[in-house]
Amino acid sequence: MKRIKLLWITLIPIICLFQSPTIARPNPPVALLVNGSGTLAFSKDGNEWTPINRNKFLFSGDYVKTGHDGTCKLLFHDSHYAKYIENNSQAIVKEGNLELLAGNATESNNKAFNLLDNLKRKFAVIHRYTTVQRSQSSTINNFFLPESLVISNKYPTLAWESMGDQYSYRLIFQGQSYAIPKSDKKIIRYNLTRFKPGNHNYTVCVMENGKEIFRKSATMTCLSEQKASLIASQEKDIRQISNQGFLLGYFMDKEGLKVPALDHYLRYFEMGNYDSDVYPFLIKVYDDLGMKRIAKKERTAFNQQRQ
Repeated sequence: MKRIKLLWITLIPIICLFQSPTIARPNPPVALLVNGSGTLAFSKDGNEWTPINRNKFLFSGDYVKTGHDGTCKLLFHDSHYAKYIENNSQAIVKEGNLELLAGNATESNNKAFNLLDNLKRKFAVIHRYTTVQRSQSSTINNFFLPESLVISNKYPTLAWESMGDQYSYRLIFQGQSYAIPKSDKKIIRYNLTRFKPGNHNYTVCVMENGKEIFRKSATMTCLSEQKASLIASQEKDIRQISNQGFLLGYFMDKEGLKVPALDHYLRYFEMGNYDSDVYPFLIKVYDDLGMKRIAKKERTAFNQQRQ
């Protein structure tokens, strides 16, 4: 496992965001399960077991069990080593360590970075993303763009929530105008092919029957090749640790690359990896992208499912 320290630096704000006080356990998570494969399950008491899909935040006192074809890795905070749990094993997660009850677990040669700095202070931040808010109507006045957005040559996509299949759009950016046709999709996307590095204003005009009826402006950051290369290098390191989507989604979100973050999360959850601990991150990105009606729908579904 390469560069565990980089991963935990990336994960410090992740775990600070993922639950609200109304659903959080008394203490923050102490480990993250990654690279799960085969038959895996966890339990809060060692008696009732729930299958694990790929990634899972674990708390002190949680049990982990692998079947005959199951393996996984646990990344711990507080400078303890990562653990590789082999098949036919069972263990209980402790504060910063793992107590093996059956089977085998091996220790990585790489130490994990201290995870829990300021965790309790930030633990409730995600609450605003899972609380159902007032309905957003479909009127033009409720068309939103992201408050901040980053693009690069590798990730050049702009995206916003569709106002309806009767509308087309016009994008104005760096002195150029781009026509974007009508679409029955709920998210409108457009790939920029030419842009200069730096911070730039852009405007999206909502068009009906060839006439502009509304416009909204925002600012985005176009990355230089040097900065984009640094992000690409970090992305490569994270893929070597876990290429299962969730960590990549969060990394992109942290770097301001909201559209690829959304895409990584969507692929992750579309593969059947639903978990109430991590689903709020998808809702957050919808909200950050100004997709208010989609975010509200996801909040409602999330809260109904956990009742």
